Amino acid sequence: MKKPIYIKANGEVLKWAREAIVLSRAKAAENSGVSVKRLEQLEEQKKQPTLDELKSLSKTYKRTIAALVLRQPPKEKPLPKDRRTVNSKQLGKFHEKTFLAVRKARALVQTLIELKEDASQPIKPFLYKAKLSTSPSQIALTLRKELELDEIKDFDKTNHLFEAYIEKIETLGIAVFQLSLTQDNLRGFSLTDEKMPVIAIKRGEQTTAKIFTLFHELGHIILNQGGICDISFKEKAQQIEKWCNAFAGELLIPTEELLKIKIVKECIAKGAKTWEKKDLIELGNYFHVGPLAVLRRLLDNGLTTSTFYKEKHDAWNKPQFGRSKHPEGRNIPKETINEKGRSYVSLAFKAFDQNRIDLKDLSDFLGVKLSYIPKTRQLLNAG
Repeated sequence: MKKPIYIKANGEVLKWAREAIVLSRAKAAENSGVSVKRLEQLEEQKKQPTLDELKSLSKTYKRTIAALVLRQPPKEKPLPKDRRTVNSKQLGKFHEKTFLAVRKARALVQTLIELKEDASQPIKPFLYKAKLSTSPSQIALTLRKELELDEIKDFDKTNHLFEAYIEKIETLGIAVFQLSLTQDNLRGFSLTDEKMPVIAIKRGEQTTAKIFTLFHELGHIILNQGGICDISFKEKAQQIEKWCNAFAGELLIPTEELLKIKIVKECIAKGAKTWEKKDLIELGNYFHVGPLAVLRRLLDNGLTTSTFYKEKHDAWNKPQFGRSKHPEGRNIPKETINEKGRSYVSLAFKAFDQNRIDLKDLSDFLGVKLSYIPKTRQLLNAG
């Protein structure tokens, strides 16, 4: 029988690793195969773990073995503030996958900074600032002009426009990632306590929803008020969420332009306050947003009633969190570029081409197996 190898570990560190992703001992035991009693012994330092136990706990806690044998628990930055429109009992309570997504975003931005510094690219400071007392419409119109968004709004494909919007926002000194946010009804989150601000968007959403989330989270960064969001238009939304929605709404659906559109002018002339869904979809297609975002802008401009808006909000605000109804199968190179962004992936390949990192480092930076690297480069160059 193989003799177990015992490793010295601080029980407080093991406890920290478990609690960092909000796992009870019972759940940790279920996931790792290490019994509750054994976990209690390890965390209270009555026993030392075996190497096999550390491997199991490392996989469960999504930490390296090196992290589990640190002398003391490290200090980690907290989660961004919970800004979801959920009841008070749910606020601040998140699934372990949400903690892991925030941790991943923090790790990705640190790596992006490392790649930029290695390439002698300065980290551009984010210069836009506003307060809740600032007019969201005014700053939206200013930013729309400075980013020259009118020049790219007529892209034939919404996904190409989304990619162009990301590139524009990255020029402001912001890192944008698309992550798997499958729990807690999240649409995205923003971090303002890193050297580069971060916007994380739920991948797998409709592109129009991702576009609105992108600019909603930009609003959070402008306010220097990061948060974990579900991007709801409910009246009970916090003041910060209302500001960010108004900012994103005006930036993507400028009032002046909205009021000039034929459908809208006809409804104004008739004094109509209700809207056909097909007309809202047509307006949404024009602005590359969803019909609910359009309806909210109409409400903001007094062109519909709160009752009609609430009725449609309750009926339509049911995002499909999870897999697509028509999954195409996993495409690892595509997921890699979407998740980390073209800027990040390009910098990683540039570092490899200039012999600043080796093939194994490139694999680690991209987070893919060596076999996927050629296809990832091919897809990057094709884009």
